[in-house]
Amino acid sequence: MKGLFHTGAKITAGISLVALAMAPGMASAAEHKKTKNELKLEQEADYTAVQINTKVYVFDGEKPIYQTKGTTQYGPLKDLFLLGEGTEHEVPMIVIQNRSKGLMVFSDLWPKFDKDGTYDENTVDAYDCGRLFTKKQDKIVSKTSHHYAEQKGDEVVVYTANDFDDLKKGYHESYRVEGKLRGLIIYDCCAYGVVEDEDGKLIVYHAGEQGAEKIGTIHLQ
Repeated sequence: MKGLFHTGAKITAGISLVALAMAPGMASAAEHKKTKNELKLEQEADYTAVQINTKVYVFDGEKPIYQTKGTTQYGPLKDLFLLGEGTEHEVPMIVIQNRSKGLMVFSDLWPKFDKDGTYDENTVDAYDCGRLFTKKQDKIVSKTSHHYAEQKGDEVVVYTANDFDDLKKGYHESYRVEGKLRGLIIYDCCAYGVVEDEDGKLIVYHAGEQGAEKIGTIHLQ
């Protein structure tokens, strides 16, 4: 159940969660005294995203899992959503409005980045998964160019590189779905297209066994 909370009790809960995150190597409380305090919370299933000023912390229960860092990641929280809600592979993601880059999507680091066995201990670093847009796009290319999505008529078509190590080998179609292209998210080397449906909702799709399958919904605040 999604919630955007401003009541006293839930604000206190949010402050308590952020207090848990104020550990060595993480942001100090002094960082948040530079500007007027602004607190915002969103919840989805067992996950909570807490915005203090322009910084966002994400928690699984009371356990911090990642946070935005630096001017290229800071910005107001626009949504907390899940890929694969209710499955064992559930992934919490946030959308923030960055001053220079626009609507950005972040997740925890992928397990593949755990090269030194410290993945579970890293409760700070967030991964830049992709972009959303306020209007329909003709084409969106991922930052590594391993995937791209195009608007073709009334459909969105998502493509994946044939060889991640040699992009000259071209791309193949991964899936297609009716709607307007509004974003492209990459997680664990897979492409998730964000498509506006006929009702104006932002639906996240991935490649299922029978073509495009819905895996999430984004509600921009």
